[in-house]
Amino acid sequence: MKHGATYGPGDKSVNLTHAIVVGLALSVVPAWAADFSAELDFVTRASNSNLFTIEESRLALDRSADPKVKTFARRLGEDHRKAEAELQTAAKGSGAAVPTTLDHEHQTRLKALRGKSGTDFEKAYVADQGETHSNALTLYGDYMLWGEYEKLHALAIKMIPITEAQLKDAEVLAGD
Repeated sequence: MKHGATYGPGDKSVNLTHAIVVGLALSVVPAWAADFSAELDFVTRASNSNLFTIEESRLALDRSADPKVKTFARRLGEDHRKAEAELQTAAKGSGAAVPTTLDHEHQTRLKALRGKSGTDFEKAYVADQGETHSNALTLYGDYMLWGEYEKLHALAIKMIPITEAQLKDAEVLAGD
């Protein structure tokens, strides 16, 4: 092919070259997009879990009269502030930004808890934390198995036994 020459639609070498370039580009983009999507999903869901637990635990420290619930809430608040800081550090370089505010679903759940008081509040708080930690355990387990970003993978592995213990505490408290 000569530089500056024009080629018509019947020139098979140009069409084949174009098809190969487009095919290669399309085969690479979905793989990259899927990888980034996994990191973004993990970071978003882990952060919402942390932020939700922090906010609900603050509320529980304010409203609960039960010393066991207050102790649980204090420990969860501390643990999840630390977990959120670790998530922010681990997410650096992954391309996924860590959310700083709750998503709509968790805002709605927090608002519902704010509408409760007394033992209804305490039961709802403990039930929310049981559900949140069960979901977080699944999230960390899935990322441990399939996540590819090394720092987030290490964080997921680290968080599994911590989350298991928190879930067990919520289950014990719910049985009281």
